[in-house]
Amino acid sequence: MKNLFFISILISLSLSSYGQTSLSKETEAYVSYPRGLYIFQNLTIVDGTGNASKTNQDIVVNGEIIERIGPDLAIPENANVVNLEGKSAIPGMVMLHEHLFYPKATPGNNFGVNQMSYSFPKLYLASGITTMRTAGSIMPHADLNIKNKILNGEIPGPKMDVTSPHLDREGTGLIELGPFSSTEQVVDMVNLYADLGVTSFKVYNYLTKSDLKAIVETAHSKNLKVTGHLCSITYREAADLGIDNLEHGFYASSDFIKDKQPDECEPFNQRKSLLQLPVDSEAMTNLIQHLVEKKVALTSTINVFEPYTNREVVPGGGLDALYTGAKEKVFKRWASKQGRDSLDYVLFNKAKVWEKAFHDAGGLLVAGTDPTYDGRIVAGYANMRLVELFVEMGFTIPETIKICTLNGAKYLEQDDTIGTLEKGKIADFIILNDDISKNIKAIRSTETVFKNGIGYNSEKLFKAADGLVGIR
Repeated sequence: MKNLFFISILISLSLSSYGQTSLSKETEAYVSYPRGLYIFQNLTIVDGTGNASKTNQDIVVNGEIIERIGPDLAIPENANVVNLEGKSAIPGMVMLHEHLFYPKATPGNNFGVNQMSYSFPKLYLASGITTMRTAGSIMPHADLNIKNKILNGEIPGPKMDVTSPHLDREGTGLIELGPFSSTEQVVDMVNLYADLGVTSFKVYNYLTKSDLKAIVETAHSKNLKVTGHLCSITYREAADLGIDNLEHGFYASSDFIKDKQPDECEPFNQRKSLLQLPVDSEAMTNLIQHLVEKKVALTSTINVFEPYTNREVVPGGGLDALYTGAKEKVFKRWASKQGRDSLDYVLFNKAKVWEKAFHDAGGLLVAGTDPTYDGRIVAGYANMRLVELFVEMGFTIPETIKICTLNGAKYLEQDDTIGTLEKGKIADFIILNDDISKNIKAIRSTETVFKNGIGYNSEKLFKAADGLVGIR
């Protein structure tokens, strides 16, 4: 029997039967457990199924597969024995509204974004994200290159479902996006990005119902899915047109604007209508029922809308991850908003109720963090905060973990291999220093993140990105 501290197996040899001959030196530097045969003992497990936690559990990992889970398991011959008493484990998180870009820290009010090819993959993996969807891209070639470099072991990061750039007509105002001018043109764009290798599509604020119909039909003909951050099109209209997913909970719903004009985006009236809508509105209940019947998934990004007053500057921690200019801009905005965000609180509290109502009605609620907007939302740190907010929303800890793991895997149609800690699944899971079954804040105590049977050191990954968010 080998002790963990005397592992002599070479990482390059341990990967040879899994399509990788080696990890790069950069990736290898973050590995605490090379792929091999292990038994991790005495864990408390929240397994992602929604069931209650289990104590004194052992996990046998053989290569990239979870071979067995249970109490007091027999130790396999030649296994590396790791006693993790007092620690806990959950499945690797599957997050569906992530990006590899971040707002520019430029003077004035001009908004733009920069690609974070170095820092964000590390931060996502460090926080326990083992699979992610980029819900919109500004540099699809870069995202696809990053995806492939991660798959090849060249850089550390999560497995990625890469989404197209935001498909939108003129009017979005974001210069990094390339708008289309006709339905025929956007069909060509869908075909182009599918040929490049994207596996999802994202629609945005100003498109028409004819545009969305054509996008959905073209994507579905390729067995690819479409999600949307909408404005001009209502949620009900999008569901009837066959959209697969809606982003930002109900924050982007324009269904309740009085006398709404077809295909018109009215941001002010959209927000006003939600503020005026009673939290127990029958109209909202009917919309939720319609979305559930149409099997449209809803992505909660509730962390994006978390108020400022008496809340963290960077939700989830991670202020040190920001480079100096970004940090100054974020802190200045945070300080200026203290005590001046009462309307944000109103809508925030309503949104929590509506998202839970969607879940409780049988809808597929999935999770994502959208690291954009004002710079407070930082990859990895925001994901940990989002997990905490689900409990604040009223979900139990097992329900919360399921939303952030199995539900995402179901949407991606990968729940037969990932999303839960179960025998026969891929060894994607997180070791936490504290007991998450007792306190959801244990999500911030990530020690090791296993992806495909390789255990990565969370602290090293976090530290590698310190001071770099906003520049690389």
